[in-house]
Amino acid sequence: MFLVRCRNFFSQHLRIIGVVSVLLCSASSTKADWIGGVTTDTDTNGVGGVVEYHWQEFATAGRFSGNIAIAGRLDEDGDAWAGAGVAGKYRIGRQFFIEGSFMPGFYHAGDTELGGSLHFRSLIGAGFDINEDVAISLTIDHMSNGSTQTLNPGSDAITLRFTFR
Repeated sequence: MFLVRCRNFFSQHLRIIGVVSVLLCSASSTKADWIGGVTTDTDTNGVGGVVEYHWQEFATAGRFSGNIAIAGRLDEDGDAWAGAGVAGKYRIGRQFFIEGSFMPGFYHAGDTELGGSLHFRSLIGAGFDINEDVAISLTIDHMSNGSTQTLNPGSDAITLRFTFR
């Protein structure tokens, strides 16, 4: 069932994936990171896609680095979110890292009503640098309207992410 839903989701959004792929392939000419991933909502088990862009670091302190980032998520239920904020990474040794971000953004409800259109996404995860150009990570994020609306069920998602530098 999961594989059928994945195949249907990706076949319906082939053009979007093609554009994202072109953007990811062009990332090597900058010092920024492009991130693409496959996500699933922990409540509905819906499958979706994530894309992010992280500009070059604006701050570093020891093993920590921070940057400005933008992100977007779309799932098979028609739910969509796009936001901008800050992202950070803490290096553990040469290849491992912990990452996090906080981004306010706009939410469009498909089948999942979360209350209002302003939503905040907080994310934490752990990853591994495959080489100097590619990394893989597993993250969990929480999206909520921060009680700015009466309805605020929130949403949690787990994402397998690929970073291209």
